[in-house]
Amino acid sequence: MSQYDLNGLVTHTEPRASGMIQQLQQQGITHPELLALMGNIPRQDFVEPAFSHLAYSATPLPIGRNQTISQPLTVARMTEWLLRYARLGRVLEIGTGSGYQTCILAHFFNKVHTIERQQSLYSQARQRLAGMGIKNVEYLFADGQAGWPHKIEMDAVIITAMASKIPLALTNCLKDKGILIMPIDHPTPQIGCWRKEGDRWKCLGSEAASFVPLLEGMEHA
Repeated sequence: MSQYDLNGLVTHTEPRASGMIQQLQQQGITHPELLALMGNIPRQDFVEPAFSHLAYSATPLPIGRNQTISQPLTVARMTEWLLRYARLGRVLEIGTGSGYQTCILAHFFNKVHTIERQQSLYSQARQRLAGMGIKNVEYLFADGQAGWPHKIEMDAVIITAMASKIPLALTNCLKDKGILIMPIDHPTPQIGCWRKEGDRWKCLGSEAASFVPLLEGMEHA
């Protein structure tokens, strides 16, 4: 559990969030602290200004650089899987994006390591979360498929872009019994939750989802 409480994570409460929370509950999200957190984070601050009026709608929204913030249900489902199955020590996030998922992870995990391949998104997310008082996140501008540059064993890895294969650098850093959350496009686009058990993987859950593709390299703009 992070030392940061809800008051330290948010700047104000958005009344429109109540409808989003009700919908999440209807869709099977039950973790009370997660629901409270998502209801208090100002989601409109994480999307492009032209789409702020849609910030709490059940759809992905643009954040710039042809990237999106995932719809609330996808964020909630991934996080609830982590809360149910993972040790809440260190988590590696591939695809910082707007920093919305990072913000949620920082509340529950002791330490968040997050990688973003787009320099502008990396800089914006880092500044945004610093302004919210979040201090247990380590940021890196790099190719996320290469993993964290220093050898650190992770309790969980969460990938927020669709892939056709799982990069070995991201699975090798997981502790035994560690949890991998990842969208994959085979046989159909879906997001799954797996537990590492020696050299085998046990699927703990999956459901249909839509994500931008997981790309290689870095973009300095």
